[in-house]
Amino acid sequence: MMPRTPRILVGVDGTEGSVEALRWAAHEAARRDWPLHVVTCAELPVAVEAGMIGTGAITGSAMESIVEEKEAINQRAVTLARSFGLGVEVSGETVLGAPAYAMVGASQPDDIVVIGATSHPGRLTDVLGSVATVVAHRAKCPVVVVHGSERKDAAIGRVAVGIDGSPGSDAALRWAVDQAARCNAELVLVHGWIYPYVGPRSGVSEPRDEMRLDAMRTLEASAQKVRQQAPTVRCHSIISEESPAKAIIDAAKSADLVVVGSRGHGGFAALMLGSVSRTVLQHSPVPVVVVRADD
Repeated sequence: MMPRTPRILVGVDGTEGSVEALRWAAHEAARRDWPLHVVTCAELPVAVEAGMIGTGAITGSAMESIVEEKEAINQRAVTLARSFGLGVEVSGETVLGAPAYAMVGASQPDDIVVIGATSHPGRLTDVLGSVATVVAHRAKCPVVVVHGSERKDAAIGRVAVGIDGSPGSDAALRWAVDQAARCNAELVLVHGWIYPYVGPRSGVSEPRDEMRLDAMRTLEASAQKVRQQAPTVRCHSIISEESPAKAIIDAAKSADLVVVGSRGHGGFAALMLGSVSRTVLQHSPVPVVVVRADD
């Protein structure tokens, strides 16, 4: 049996943000010489799902109309992707169901999923979780979240990756090193740490210096892994006495791509619990790649 070719899957719903996700995905497909698969989801409106099923409020023809509208969006997206002139094989598909779970279900572990960030930030999104958050926590492959409607198709010259020595961080580092080598980009290792106690202490020794040394050791161990994996990749480190999320977001301001690890927790807890990856997803000014830790 022929080996399966990995794909770049991108979710498109017709919004400006999803069009920019499509543009980024097409360029990534070209960088990797992978096919691009455009996915559009057709789902019932929330009001219908909540209390109108079986009441006759929505008919078969109405549902057909929704599907036809989404299929038209999908076809326009496929045509647009082909018009970029990148020489990428492009296909499209319209599926029934909620966007987040449809994207997760369509992907395989060796794929990359690309989606646009939510266009409705705020407390409700923080509580319920956006499509991006759900996909990032549940997908079994790397997930790229593209922010805003500004063009993100420029060459990748700098990749920032969050480092903390955990399995998730190591998985993110391996992905970031490969991407930096692929793009001939500079790699920036970012490690944020917070001194846990700043009140009065009875002890004489100062643990802050020892903690900083531990942080520096963590960075040096990661830098050594970079040298082993890709000796020619240009690499430097940033150490910051800030929360890990803030340190990464600050580094993102001068980067073209940010990579973070995720423990990949599923279920409702993943949507409620704060995490570095989720905070970076919400506030990074550049595309963010979320990489799951190895099982």
